[in-house]
Amino acid sequence: MKKSLLMFMFGFSMMATAQSCSNKPCCANKNNATCQNASASISNAEQVEIIYFHGKQRCPTCLAIESETKALMEEDLAPQVEANNVKMSIVDFSTEEGKEIAKKYKVSFSSLILVANPGKNETAENLTNFAFANARSNANEFKKVIRDKVLAAIK
Repeated sequence: MKKSLLMFMFGFSMMATAQSCSNKPCCANKNNATCQNASASISNAEQVEIIYFHGKQRCPTCLAIESETKALMEEDLAPQVEANNVKMSIVDFSTEEGKEIAKKYKVSFSSLILVANPGKNETAENLTNFAFANARSNANEFKKVIRDKVLAAIK
Protein backbone atom coordinates (compact mmCIF):
# COMPACT_ATOMS: atom_id res chain seq x y z
CA MET A 1 0.00 0.00 0.00
CA LYS A 2 2.81 2.43 0.92
CA LYS A 3 4.59 1.62 -2.31
CA SER A 4 1.44 2.34 -4.35
CA LEU A 5 0.89 5.62 -2.53
CA LEU A 6 4.50 6.67 -3.12
CA MET A 7 4.25 5.77 -6.80
CA PHE A 8 1.03 7.81 -7.11
CA MET A 9 2.58 10.81 -5.35
CA PHE A 10 5.69 10.63 -7.54
CA GLY A 11 3.61 10.40 -10.71
CA PHE A 12 1.42 13.31 -9.64
CA SER A 13 4.42 15.52 -8.81
CA MET A 14 5.99 14.70 -12.20
CA MET A 15 2.77 15.69 -13.98
CA ALA A 16 2.60 18.95 -12.00
CA THR A 17 6.21 19.75 -12.89
CA ALA A 18 5.62 18.99 -16.55
CA GLN A 19 2.53 21.20 -16.57
CA SER A 20 4.25 24.12 -14.85
CA CYS A 21 7.21 23.82 -17.21
CA SER A 22 5.18 23.66 -20.38
CA ASN A 23 6.28 26.03 -23.09
CA LYS A 24 2.81 27.06 -24.15
CA PRO A 25 2.62 30.64 -25.37
CA CYS A 26 1.26 33.28 -23.03
CA CYS A 27 -1.35 34.54 -25.44
CA ALA A 28 -4.20 32.15 -25.85
CA ASN A 29 -6.17 34.95 -27.50
CA LYS A 30 -4.48 35.63 -30.83
CA ASN A 31 -6.50 38.85 -31.19
CA ASN A 32 -4.88 40.42 -28.11
CA ALA A 33 -3.06 43.44 -29.54
CA THR A 34 -0.81 43.79 -26.50
CA CYS A 35 0.89 40.41 -26.83
CA GLN A 36 3.07 39.42 -29.76
CA ASN A 37 5.07 36.33 -30.56
CA ALA A 38 8.87 36.26 -30.50
CA SER A 39 9.21 37.03 -34.20
CA ALA A 40 7.68 40.48 -33.70
CA SER A 41 9.81 43.42 -32.66
CA ILE A 42 9.24 46.08 -30.04
CA SER A 43 10.80 49.51 -30.52
CA ASN A 44 10.79 53.08 -29.23
CA ALA A 45 10.21 52.08 -25.61
CA GLU A 46 11.15 54.33 -22.71
CA GLN A 47 11.48 51.34 -20.43
CA VAL A 48 11.55 47.57 -20.88
CA GLU A 49 10.62 45.00 -18.28
CA ILE A 50 11.53 41.34 -18.56
CA ILE A 51 9.04 39.27 -16.59
CA TYR A 52 9.85 35.68 -15.71
CA PHE A 53 6.77 33.76 -14.54
CA HIS A 54 7.03 30.49 -12.62
CA GLY A 55 4.98 28.24 -10.40
CA LYS A 56 5.87 26.27 -7.28
CA GLN A 57 7.45 23.39 -9.19
CA ARG A 58 10.37 24.32 -11.45
CA CYS A 59 12.38 22.13 -13.78
CA PRO A 60 16.07 22.68 -14.64
CA THR A 61 15.09 24.65 -17.75
CA CYS A 62 12.85 26.97 -15.72
CA LEU A 63 15.72 27.59 -13.31
CA ALA A 64 18.10 28.21 -16.22
CA ILE A 65 15.75 30.80 -17.74
CA GLU A 66 15.76 32.70 -14.45
CA SER A 67 19.49 32.44 -13.81
CA GLU A 68 20.56 33.29 -17.38
CA THR A 69 18.19 36.27 -17.49
CA LYS A 70 19.55 37.52 -14.15
CA ALA A 71 23.11 37.12 -15.44
CA LEU A 72 22.21 39.11 -18.55
CA MET A 73 20.77 41.90 -16.40
CA GLU A 74 23.87 42.01 -14.18
CA GLU A 75 26.39 41.82 -17.02
CA ASP A 76 25.39 42.95 -20.51
CA LEU A 77 22.46 45.15 -19.52
CA ALA A 78 23.94 46.66 -16.34
CA PRO A 79 24.16 50.23 -17.78
CA GLN A 80 20.52 50.09 -18.88
CA VAL A 81 19.45 48.68 -15.51
CA GLU A 82 21.34 51.43 -13.70
CA ALA A 83 19.70 54.07 -15.93
CA ASN A 84 16.29 52.53 -15.07
CA ASN A 85 15.62 51.70 -18.73
CA VAL A 86 15.47 47.96 -18.09
CA LYS A 87 14.24 45.92 -15.15
CA MET A 88 13.46 42.30 -14.40
CA SER A 89 10.56 40.95 -12.38
CA ILE A 90 10.22 37.41 -11.13
CA VAL A 91 6.59 36.43 -10.60
CA ASP A 92 5.37 33.29 -8.85
CA PHE A 93 1.94 32.84 -10.40
CA SER A 94 0.89 30.49 -7.60
CA THR A 95 0.67 33.45 -5.16
CA GLU A 96 -2.30 35.83 -5.02
CA GLU A 97 -0.24 38.79 -6.25
CA GLY A 98 1.35 36.66 -8.96
CA LYS A 99 -2.04 35.38 -10.15
CA GLU A 100 -3.16 38.94 -10.88
CA ILE A 101 -0.04 39.73 -12.91
CA ALA A 102 -0.23 36.39 -14.73
CA LYS A 103 -3.87 37.04 -15.58
CA LYS A 104 -2.94 40.38 -17.17
CA TYR A 105 -0.48 38.65 -19.52
CA LYS A 106 -2.60 35.49 -19.92
CA VAL A 107 0.13 33.34 -18.38
CA SER A 108 -0.61 30.01 -16.73
CA PHE A 109 2.73 28.27 -17.25
CA SER A 110 6.37 29.18 -16.84
CA SER A 111 6.91 32.06 -19.26
CA LEU A 112 9.32 34.80 -20.25
CA ILE A 113 7.68 38.03 -21.40
CA LEU A 114 9.34 41.22 -22.66
CA VAL A 115 7.18 44.28 -21.89
CA ALA A 116 7.80 47.67 -23.47
CA ASN A 117 6.55 50.72 -21.57
CA PRO A 118 5.12 48.76 -18.64
CA GLY A 119 1.97 50.29 -17.23
CA LYS A 120 1.40 52.83 -20.00
CA ASN A 121 0.53 51.95 -23.57
CA GLU A 122 2.52 48.74 -23.14
CA THR A 123 3.31 46.05 -25.65
CA ALA A 124 4.34 42.54 -24.61
CA GLU A 125 6.40 40.03 -26.54
CA ASN A 126 6.24 36.36 -25.62
CA LEU A 127 9.73 34.83 -25.55
CA THR A 128 8.70 31.59 -23.82
CA ASN A 129 9.29 29.13 -26.66
CA PHE A 130 12.66 30.69 -27.46
CA ALA A 131 13.64 30.66 -23.76
CA PHE A 132 12.76 27.00 -23.29
CA ALA A 133 14.62 26.04 -26.45
CA ASN A 134 17.83 27.89 -25.56
CA ALA A 135 18.32 28.79 -21.88
CA ARG A 136 19.95 25.47 -20.95
CA SER A 137 21.29 24.16 -24.21
CA ASN A 138 22.53 27.42 -25.74
CA ALA A 139 22.87 30.01 -22.98
CA ASN A 140 25.08 32.35 -25.02
CA GLU A 141 22.53 32.52 -27.84
CA PHE A 142 19.74 32.95 -25.28
CA LYS A 143 21.45 35.96 -23.70
CA LYS A 144 22.47 37.45 -27.06
CA VAL A 145 18.95 37.37 -28.51
CA ILE A 146 17.31 38.70 -25.33
CA ARG A 147 19.95 41.45 -25.06
CA ASP A 148 19.49 42.42 -28.72
CA LYS A 149 15.70 42.54 -28.34
CA VAL A 150 15.95 44.71 -25.22
CA LEU A 151 18.47 47.11 -26.77
CA ALA A 152 16.41 47.36 -29.97
CA ALA A 153 13.29 48.07 -27.93
CA ILE A 154 14.78 51.02 -26.02
CA LYS A 155 16.26 52.77 -29.07
